Amino acid sequence: MKAVFSHPIVHVGVKIAGALLAALSVALFVLIWLPGQAPHKELYKLLGTIAEFSAIAGGGMWLVRHAFIQGKKRNIRWQHGLKEAFLFFRKHHTLFGYLALFLVISHGTYFFLHHDDKMGRVYSGIGAFVALLLVSTLGYVLQRFNKGKQGRSYKQLHQWAALLFGGALAIHLLM
Repeated sequence: MKAVFSHPIVHVGVKIAGALLAALSVALFVLIWLPGQAPHKELYKLLGTIAEFSAIAGGGMWLVRHAFIQGKKRNIRWQHGLKEAFLFFRKHHTLFGYLALFLVISHGTYFFLHHDDKMGRVYSGIGAFVALLLVSTLGYVLQRFNKGKQGRSYKQLHQWAALLFGGALAIHLLM
């Protein structure tokens, strides 16, 4: 597992894929506003699905960290693989978060403007977007002012907002 997560080609591949997906998201966002353009609904659904995976990968850091801590306490032999996975997710956590935000903006804008009598999904999507915006804002503030007690309190707020977003996303997906 160590060779996979710590290999430089994997890190470069993740960054390139993230940049391409962000560019695709921006391009599709622009297409929404151009008159006469009728983008495909399935493409925007795919953006939402990729945003889900990106948000799960961003939250995966927290899950892998707790698995690593438990493995370390119990002296499990594959704890080093969990550590490598945690370091991978920690390194790309911000990328996954911002990528989820960009993808959600394009996905949500399209479905907000072209909803098909599924207002429950639209409202739950708005709620999930607001929660993701809160997570992103707190993450940005945490990144800028990560010192002392104030940094720890922002980190806790970021974690609570992430749980709120996870609940809002679950409601959105179940509607």
